[in-house]
Amino acid sequence: GVYDYDKAYVLMPLEDAQTLLLLGDAVGVVEVNTVNADQVGAIMSPLAAKIGSRGVVADWRQLNAQLFEALEVERIAMFTVLSIIILVAVFNILSSLIMLVRAKTRDIAILRTMGATRSGLIKIFMVVGTTIGALGMVAGLLLGFVFLFYRQSVVNFIQLVTGQNLWDPSIRFLTELPSKPNPVEIIVIAVMALVLSFLATLYPAFKAANTDPVQVLRYE
Repeated sequence: GVYDYDKAYVLMPLEDAQTLLLLGDAVGVVEVNTVNADQVGAIMSPLAAKIGSRGVVADWRQLNAQLFEALEVERIAMFTVLSIIILVAVFNILSSLIMLVRAKTRDIAILRTMGATRSGLIKIFMVVGTTIGALGMVAGLLLGFVFLFYRQSVVNFIQLVTGQNLWDPSIRFLTELPSKPNPVEIIVIAVMALVLSFLATLYPAFKAANTDPVQVLRYE
């Protein structure tokens, strides 16, 4: 599934390869597979000490350094873009609550005259805004997991509709769109969305709590 390997490598018996390349009984490269790719440094350290100057030990991070550097830059850029999108959504919540306060000014004034406290009004609008943010966050997570599961099907469908090759293996290095969700990043984004939604409720909530019922109901 890796384009660079598919276009340049062939699998054959070792004896046939040695005969073809006139190597005799020697080999040029010994490849070691490990079940834990993230611990490859610790795994290869004893081997590198034993080999010394007789050979060169290189792991997958060094062999694909440019690709992983590009992916790291892309991850940072995508996180920044997604953070800006969350801020836009938060401003939508903020503007909606401000409009709600303006539309419900008379109702707020009536509640104040009936004994509603400032803290009670603050709680009402904070609960409304936080609930909107929480529901949006849950819906976003569900849609995100659905698209993540069917990501390649979505890419294929868009390619079929537009007639464009969106995933060229010669450019992307991989034949299919990969995915490796990071639970920590998902939790951080969800918490950040909730916190920003909560902060967006503060101004409308205090504005509603500071409504003067006398001024609002004077001409009613």
